Amino acid sequence: MKYSGIYLIVALAFLGSSRLVYGQQTNTNLTAFAAMMTQLNSDIEAGKHTEADLAADIRQFDVVLAGVKGQPQEVSAYILLQKGILYAKVLNNPEKALAIFQEIQTNYPGTSIAPQLNDPIKILEGKAAIQKIWDSMPVGSILPDFNGTDLAGKPLSVAQFQGKVVLLDFWATWCPPCRRELPNVVAVYQKYHPQGFEIIGVTLDDDLAKVSSFIKDSQMPWPEHFEGKGWDNTLTAKYGVEAIPANILLDAHGRIIARNLMGDDLAQAVAQALVK
Repeated sequence: MKYSGIYLIVALAFLGSSRLVYGQQTNTNLTAFAAMMTQLNSDIEAGKHTEADLAADIRQFDVVLAGVKGQPQEVSAYILLQKGILYAKVLNNPEKALAIFQEIQTNYPGTSIAPQLNDPIKILEGKAAIQKIWDSMPVGSILPDFNGTDLAGKPLSVAQFQGKVVLLDFWATWCPPCRRELPNVVAVYQKYHPQGFEIIGVTLDDDLAKVSSFIKDSQMPWPEHFEGKGWDNTLTAKYGVEAIPANILLDAHGRIIARNLMGDDLAQAVAQALVK
């Protein structure tokens, strides 16, 4: 993933901070915090992974923070840090996680935690921007079209395939998971193309000759959009692509059916879309 490793970065960056907080435990009452984290972990292990499911746990953060008021700021910053990690890792809400990390830097700038949040904040800013794009294009909405060109320089857009089920497929020759998934994509195309299934490839390669040769050898007859800019491709930004392989499946009216379908899920979704 383009933003891979954020949780590992956070965990390693604050290992020292957690030791500092627990080292002060004889001078601060962190019993409620320990109980809260035990309950939170238990709920997560029980399969509660949404904000609604964990509402009681989230409210408890405020209770615990109020209970340590007047204690060293490191304690409050660490408790907030755990809340931020919950939003980032479990609830997949980078916008709220970002707000919490920024709150730590604003309200507790003198702690050891605050300066270590610079890199995670940058990562979360990128993820929050991606999430906004996804939220603006929910399943069932019409995908905003693009006006590009294929490898031969001919005009290329989704509108060209009106009435067809279309897969907008993001990939690159240098991406091992893309190459592993490619035989499945080719097989789905070969099976369903005669029934009205089309693919528009978007390659993140920077070498036109290399990608052209690969496409020929791999028997990929569908049109490809190529800019030669890697991750700076305008369509990755437009459609909120943060990792490859990635795809967006559209019905015959250009409405989004699903994102990032792989393996058997892709074949099943295409078959269902063609029936409709």
